[in-house]
Amino acid sequence: MNKPTLDKPLKKEIFLFINSLTGLLKSLEQEYTIIDLQNESSITGKIIYVDGFMNVDFEDVVFYNSRGSKHHFEKFFVKGRLIRFVHIPKHLSPLELYIKNVKKPTVHAPKKVFTFKRKRAQRYHDEIVQYAFGKPEQSKTN
Repeated sequence: MNKPTLDKPLKKEIFLFINSLTGLLKSLEQEYTIIDLQNESSITGKIIYVDGFMNVDFEDVVFYNSRGSKHHFEKFFVKGRLIRFVHIPKHLSPLELYIKNVKKPTVHAPKKVFTFKRKRAQRYHDEIVQYAFGKPEQSKTN
């Protein structure tokens, strides 16, 4: 199972990755781990994808219900609000995972292209400022 149809995460998801512990879970993608659920069940498997709301897609899953019986699934989805606890594998450091996730470069919007009308208005504004104060103002549209 690959990423959902959206290629880029939403702005709110990016905010949640950086400003909550969802980013820590996001950094566990492609790792085998255990997640305990609210209803005393647990899931063991490989995390494929985590979105900003902590919804998790798993692969190669063993689901243990509250009575201890296990069920095998090829793919499994867990809604974020049902997660109680995430076991981080011993070979990974939570601090390093979180720092690595926070330091990822953010995607900035491309520079806004001004229309002819906006450029003309800015040029007219610059002329008025120069006439009124006798000094040219630096145009921001260039």
